[in-house]
Amino acid sequence: MSLSNQYAKWSGDELRRAERIADQFLSNHNQEIYRSFNAQLLAAAELLHRLRADGASLEERLDCFARIAEISGVMQSDAYALFELASEPGVARLLASAL
Repeated sequence: MSLSNQYAKWSGDELRRAERIADQFLSNHNQEIYRSFNAQLLAAAELLHRLRADGASLEERLDCFARIAEISGVMQSDAYALFELASEPGVARLLASAL
């Protein structure tokens, strides 16, 4: 179920408050969010470095691909969740004002 369905019956004031809370959450957790994404990027970069190394076996390369896929999946999921948190109240408010 999309989060926007939860916002469908909220008033404009409630939606603006939800936007402020989302903005405050992202601001308050900015450094943690950065550290998490940066750690994942560094892990992926290390795996890419291993792929480039001479003498890596097929199994080692396959392991790198699997781990890169796992990291990218986690990053995608986290980014999407943060995007939804921050955007859905505003989108819902815009849609409510257009109706």
